[in-house]
Amino acid sequence: MLSGLFERVRFFFGGKLREEVDEEIGFHMEREVEANLAAGMSIEEARRQAAIAFGGRERAREQCREERPSWSLELLLRDVRFAIRGLARNYGLSLIAILTLAIAICANTTIFSLLNQALLRALPVSRPDELVVLSFAGSFYGHHHSEGGSDEGHVHEFSYPMYRDLRDKNTALSGLITSAPTGVGVTWNNRSEAVSAEMVSGNYFETLGVRPAVGRLFVASDESAPEANPVAVLNFDYWKSHLAEAPVEGQTLLVNGTPFTIVGVAAPGFHSAVWGRMPNVYVPITMQHTVEPEWDYLNDRKSYWITLAGRLRPGVTLEQARASLNALFLSERRLEFPQLADTTENTRKAFIDAAHLNVDAGAQGFSPMRDDVKTPLTIIMGMVLLVIVMAVVNVASLLLVRAANRVREFSVRYALGATNGQILRQLLCEGLLLGILGAGLGLAFAPAALAMLIRWLAHGSEGEQMFTATLDWRVFAFTAAITLLGSLAFSLAPAIQFWNPRLMDSLKQQAGTGKGQSLRFGKTCVALQIGFSLLLLVGAGMFVRTIQNLHSVNPGFETEHLLAFNLAPATAGYPAEGVAPVEQRVLDALAAQPGVRAVGATNDEDLVGDGVSGDVDVNGYKPKPDEEFDVELPWVSSGYLEALGVPLIAGRMLNAGDTATSQKVSVVNESFVKHYFANAQAALGQHVSRPGNKNRAPVDTVVVGVVGDVKHTSVRDPATPTCYMHYLQQSRATGLIYYVRTWQAPQTAANGIRAAVANIDSKLIVKDVKPMTQAIDESLQAQRAMAWLAAIFGAIAALLAGIGLYGILAYSTAQRTREIGIRMALGAQRATVVQLILRETLILAGCAVGITIPIALLAAHAVRSQLFGVSIIDPVVYVTGILAICVVAALAAFVPARRAASIDPSKALRTE
Repeated sequence: MLSGLFERVRFFFGGKLREEVDEEIGFHMEREVEANLAAGMSIEEARRQAAIAFGGRERAREQCREERPSWSLELLLRDVRFAIRGLARNYGLSLIAILTLAIAICANTTIFSLLNQALLRALPVSRPDELVVLSFAGSFYGHHHSEGGSDEGHVHEFSYPMYRDLRDKNTALSGLITSAPTGVGVTWNNRSEAVSAEMVSGNYFETLGVRPAVGRLFVASDESAPEANPVAVLNFDYWKSHLAEAPVEGQTLLVNGTPFTIVGVAAPGFHSAVWGRMPNVYVPITMQHTVEPEWDYLNDRKSYWITLAGRLRPGVTLEQARASLNALFLSERRLEFPQLADTTENTRKAFIDAAHLNVDAGAQGFSPMRDDVKTPLTIIMGMVLLVIVMAVVNVASLLLVRAANRVREFSVRYALGATNGQILRQLLCEGLLLGILGAGLGLAFAPAALAMLIRWLAHGSEGEQMFTATLDWRVFAFTAAITLLGSLAFSLAPAIQFWNPRLMDSLKQQAGTGKGQSLRFGKTCVALQIGFSLLLLVGAGMFVRTIQNLHSVNPGFETEHLLAFNLAPATAGYPAEGVAPVEQRVLDALAAQPGVRAVGATNDEDLVGDGVSGDVDVNGYKPKPDEEFDVELPWVSSGYLEALGVPLIAGRMLNAGDTATSQKVSVVNESFVKHYFANAQAALGQHVSRPGNKNRAPVDTVVVGVVGDVKHTSVRDPATPTCYMHYLQQSRATGLIYYVRTWQAPQTAANGIRAAVANIDSKLIVKDVKPMTQAIDESLQAQRAMAWLAAIFGAIAALLAGIGLYGILAYSTAQRTREIGIRMALGAQRATVVQLILRETLILAGCAVGITIPIALLAAHAVRSQLFGVSIIDPVVYVTGILAICVVAALAAFVPARRAASIDPSKALRTE
């Protein structure tokens, strides 16, 4: 027994058992003798030629019993050459397999590259694994300027005084840096333009380990005192593209009309410690009031506007840094508490007891956009991974079709002594060759596809893009991994079929046939492809319906013939006291333009994803305990609400009689009224004010009108309570966004706007003139991208399912040639045969659909946060997806069905 077991193990990869070899070779030699006799040879000659062909029975047996040869380079090259010849002989099937893999790998590489840049790639700085980012949990009181990313439990913005305290008193970090984005107007060689900028701490570049490309970068002394160091560092890409790499060290750059000395240029590849920011110019954070003259935040502990990051000291762990910095943070909060307007016990609990400093790993940096793109990119990545799985299943089914014609070939190889290991190695070589060719073709097109996708996502926006079309090592590693795994997977399909063949039966066959288990495996592949494609089609339907619903949302104002643009006089060098007069001149000049119906302006741009909010004091209203009710607080000009076409509910709009010296007035919306008053009429004449401090300003602003609700942050968010106040009655002027309603075509109106502003002052920079419909489209770009990508991948999945289904049906109908011939010989009509094949196909599709629907419901529930106005059981989506996949299945089955119906019964009955 043991000897028999040993022999079985010994020959498992090295050869067949003696009795099997004897039977197989004997049978094959008998068939050779029969063939020789049929050719007219004598019995002796026929036997002699058969013995010569097989090298002798004993010699063949000894060859089968040899140990498995080593995997030498020579053998590998031989297998590769043989694989190339085999694929070339079946070039049609090989080309389909390679193109299928190339499409799937190109899609996966493209989407993974975006995901890698947004979520995985470390900052291009020295030792990024030592970086940490700071946020905090707990309440805050005052102004909060967030650029995004502040979710529940994590506020990413701090005050500058808190930053100084944490920087100077901590013992866990070797450096703590801060930064904040802004926009400035710069003038170089008498050419002015609006650019993005970043205000940074003096130790910013040193702590990050960023080196200069030209000159020097900031040092701690550049942050010595407010407005004391007007120096600037340029971003490398901006220096190269806008200043033509001119010698800039020591040169003067006008920033908002103020001379700044350029001290250097940052290293190429670096933009910011915050992914998503693309600043062109860096200035010391202590120059904040110079670049933003309407604000003065440096000494205000109630202004939360800067992000913090740091580098761990050598030997300090992340947990140690958390404990140390949190204790320091709470200590500083206790010192700040007496300065709050409300120092009740409930406020103390929320401000101190519930507060906690979060210190998290920061190799990728903090990103205000990461939370926004994480879920959509993850969903799309999951969809393209399904596409690659479908491609693998598809190629596996195609290789099964090819294998149907190779049963006799491999059976002869086994009979001549080939081992399981040798056959498996050959099939793996062929599969890997297909995978490598598909991956190579996919990678060749991936950069172009990625660049096209990035341009489409940018949607014509100006400035540097946060995504690049370069593929890094993670992308290549990911592609190599999915190529290797996929190649191994689809190579196993024919390998399983040939692993333990019944050689006697196979050698008797005159036509290529396969075993029942291979047919079952092929039908399983088809069912998987139908299920996966239906899953992707349902997902695509959900996202397409979402974008349709978002486009149909009424934002609360008329969008047609409405243009918007930015204009900040401060960026042209106007002092704070000169901002309001020039803004009024611009409004008057625009109102005088031909075709202009209405003009207005606000400091709080509509439908760009952010806002200016805070609490308000309402005369006679007593807040509930611990009530936190934020109100949108835009400063607007007279004519703004008319320009947008917001309906008036009660009272009046702001008008020209409302000036800086007249009674302070405001207009509120319906949501504001519902919270504070009984009805719109009750709101008129009431007094409100913006939040103050301990020395609260009097509640002296009168409500003169009530208007309809307007969606402010985005069309998918509900309208927020809003209190509009006249911009001339604010304590200090701010930059405005202008809205012009016109009868003219958008381009004609845009040219008139630029000319009117230039006539006032050629240094005024008009930025981003665009129709409001375009602005809404841009605000929906992420959802539109998801919808289009999902639709594209759903279509690819349906195509792959059709190809795979066709291949398997062509294979299975070929195996049923004799059965179909018998049916037709017994009187079956061609239409009956077609119906038979189609019915079996649709039954298979129905089973796959029945299994997939519950999975699709779970997947829709998981992504419901990305949907808008769509139920996870939306019947239109599911019915459309099921009908689409059934049509694909029917079309794929029709050609094999017609071919089967065209079989000649007399020829079919002679098929063994």
